[in-house]
Amino acid sequence: MTVLRTVPPPIPRTVWIASGVMALGGFLGNMDASIVAVGLETMRGSLGVALVEIQWVATAYLLGLSAALPLTPWLGRKFGAGRLWLGALAAFLLTSAACALAPDAGTLIGVRAVQGMAAGVMVAAGQTVIGLAVGPERLGRTMGTLALVVGLAPVVGPSIGGFLLAHFSWPVLFWLNLPIGLLAFGLALRYVPRGDRQQPPPMDWRGLALVSLGLPLLVYALTELGTPGSLDIVLASIGAAALGLFTWWSLRAPHPVLQLRLAARPVLGSALGSVLFGGAGMFGAVLLLPLWFQVRLGAGPAEAGVLLAPMGLATTVFVFLAGRLTDRYGGGTVSLAGSLVVLASTVPLPWLGPDSPMWLIQALLLVRGAGLGLSIMPASTAAYASVDAGELGHATALVNIVLRVGGALGGALCVIVLSHGLAVGPATGFGWAFGVLATLCVLSSLATARLRRAERSSTMDSMA
Repeated sequence: MTVLRTVPPPIPRTVWIASGVMALGGFLGNMDASIVAVGLETMRGSLGVALVEIQWVATAYLLGLSAALPLTPWLGRKFGAGRLWLGALAAFLLTSAACALAPDAGTLIGVRAVQGMAAGVMVAAGQTVIGLAVGPERLGRTMGTLALVVGLAPVVGPSIGGFLLAHFSWPVLFWLNLPIGLLAFGLALRYVPRGDRQQPPPMDWRGLALVSLGLPLLVYALTELGTPGSLDIVLASIGAAALGLFTWWSLRAPHPVLQLRLAARPVLGSALGSVLFGGAGMFGAVLLLPLWFQVRLGAGPAEAGVLLAPMGLATTVFVFLAGRLTDRYGGGTVSLAGSLVVLASTVPLPWLGPDSPMWLIQALLLVRGAGLGLSIMPASTAAYASVDAGELGHATALVNIVLRVGGALGGALCVIVLSHGLAVGPATGFGWAFGVLATLCVLSSLATARLRRAERSSTMDSMA
């Protein structure tokens, strides 16, 4: 197998600082989600509501984030990607204060939806700012650094949240965002490029309405599909139908809110497939592995968290390494290697049980974490590097939408299969569920192999 190797150009110091500021904003959004998850039970007791109601504090954030992603390309063109990111960060900080001051659960849930929208805009706009600042030849290293910092949030977030809740009431979880966010905002005013303002085409209100209805409904329904009840299937059907109409309309509209035609390009289309199945496998495992440790291996909740921590740290370390490798060898090559490593470390899991040595389980999970770090981020970077500056906002939105849909789909599939298998027994249930996970890994590897071929073909064409 021939590997194309290039020597990537250096990255200026100002660009590194701007990338660090973007990473700080992404860290803030990710940490907020993980900390709030820890505090839900405390909020429930303080606000005097049922668990099913307080869960909407987390769900509303996820739905708001999904709903905002399609709008970011249009807003970025109108205001400039850097200005849009600054505005989204300011909105995130204001809604953090509003969450802390919320007098009841209904207000808190409503404000969390708006906060999620601000976080969604921050994610896509921040990646656009970085892509415009560094160019395709240097994108891997900056995206790797961004992913390294953002990836630390779910590792440290629960610990910070638990410490704060032991000494203070739940509003402190939201007040914590302000000092971090104000630091990022102050640095951004100096170092983050504002971007060019352009006159955007007329807003595609019909397309925006369809995708803003369909995407959150589908993500929510898939996330809840493993729970009893038929309403989730109805919501998933409505969401899928709305997205189908959105696709039909977008391919015919002169100025669609999202340029879906970009997905027909070999590199970007293959990258989206890789992100879809890679995200499905990654988020499916996020739900599956803690349950596996507790139900199959007999670990307690706290012990399961400790045993899973090394895999998360391995992902964080290797995603940083993946950025350097991506600039040198291409996102397709690195992502294919990572996908194959994830697959190889997933296949043995169904045969492991309570009598299996823990060192073997930990070794497989460490290898799996390394593979995850090498797989999804390089594929995303390949997608961004394949488009020009005017299309980058659409590419970042598409990748983030596909990642979230894939994550919800993978989680739903694993939970549904697990729940049916557990009726037979733990070994059968987790065997079936890990079989689903391995299938997703195979599909991800196939999509990534196609991405590598498309990327190599594009490189050869440009050299001819």
